[in-house]
Amino acid sequence: MQRATIWAVLLFAALPVVYGQATPKKSVSQKKTTTPKPVAAVAIDPAVPSRHPLETLKFTGNRRIASENIVVASGLKIGQAVEKEDFEAARAKLLSTGAFESVGFVYQPSKTATGFDATFEVVEVAQMFPYQFEDLPKSDEILRAVIATQEPIFGAEIPAARPVLERIEKALTEAAGGVKVEAHMLATLKGDPKIVFRLPGERPRISQVTFAGNKEIVTAKLAMTFYQVILGTEFKESVVRALLDQSIRPLYEARGFIRVAFPKVVAEKSAEPEVDAVAVTVTIDEGTEFKLGQIRFAGGVARDLEKTAALRTGDLADFDVVMKAQDRIVQKQRGIGYLHAAVKQERTLHDDQHTVDLLLTLESGAQFQYGKLTIQGLDLIGEPAIRKMWGDRTGKPFDPAAPDAFLKEIREGGLFDNLGNTSSSTKVNEDAKTVDVTLVFAGTKGSAGKERPRRDVF
Repeated sequence: MQRATIWAVLLFAALPVVYGQATPKKSVSQKKTTTPKPVAAVAIDPAVPSRHPLETLKFTGNRRIASENIVVASGLKIGQAVEKEDFEAARAKLLSTGAFESVGFVYQPSKTATGFDATFEVVEVAQMFPYQFEDLPKSDEILRAVIATQEPIFGAEIPAARPVLERIEKALTEAAGGVKVEAHMLATLKGDPKIVFRLPGERPRISQVTFAGNKEIVTAKLAMTFYQVILGTEFKESVVRALLDQSIRPLYEARGFIRVAFPKVVAEKSAEPEVDAVAVTVTIDEGTEFKLGQIRFAGGVARDLEKTAALRTGDLADFDVVMKAQDRIVQKQRGIGYLHAAVKQERTLHDDQHTVDLLLTLESGAQFQYGKLTIQGLDLIGEPAIRKMWGDRTGKPFDPAAPDAFLKEIREGGLFDNLGNTSSSTKVNEDAKTVDVTLVFAGTKGSAGKERPRRDVF
């Protein structure tokens, strides 16, 4: 009993212990601590252990990396006996993963005085990328399992840090039976790079593309569109086909040719002198023109969605028009507070009738309401006038277009003499499902140097 009492006294006599970060960024680990006042010496029983159970462990600052993955990478476990050196070791392990720019921690006696409560604050690396495999002698499932075992802290994305890539390259090489594996960055059509693990060596790059079999779209238009994404790219048939689907297929689907296909993609060494590259020939099977068949809607009031979409059975299956219809539905929903609204498209093709049925499903998400209104740049006369015009919108569905439309109305109505620049900004509160609005009036001054709304407005 005496030893337990001494342990409790010693535990609560200590201030919370905070340790710093790897980089000079502000965090909980770098807050200034007050030097404790001297206290009377306490006789310490040698039998009282210096290590105490870890009762709670929390992580803050992580957004893309799951907390449970960080726990595994830290090496800490609830219930284990810990002291300062254990927290330092956990911090070092987390930094060594390459997942964080900095790591700090604080630990203190638990409320029950029986152990420690610890909190780690992390700053994740700025960029992580999805990854894929090319031409490796193992399935994607096996290779992804290898990476998950080697780097358990990461999920579907990894950083491009060289130490991380080297560890993964080594693990994949061993899994592939000693076949050398290298990591390369691969740019995509949308500009979102990926990390590709593949065999060593450079692939021949594409210097020229020609098309065969096309009739509905002239070669010049096809070439102009495809050249923007393909020239200079390393040749790999799967990459070429993916870029065809992303750039050329939409041109045909805008003309109703839903079944367009690319049966042959052939690469030959370029005939251009002193050019170490390949020329690619793409054969196109345009197929037959399709029209819109049955059009159905789900996820909302079908009649309202149908009216907004304005699509008609029997019209050409122009999927540029279909996408615009989906955008109109989304914008209307966002105008009544559904900021994350989206429309999912499903197609059913009838080759015998050359028609395509559509199912457009509205996924509205949560409805957001107006939150706090902030007005900047006006004095005690102008601000109340603007607030009166804005009105009390708290609790009403938020319209993203409303702030700028409001400022436009003020400008066009001539409500201020010498109206300066105006702008608006919003802050979305995901938890509260509200949106705060800020209206900025820069340089709006009257002749006396103050804001001056016209007297006849109110």
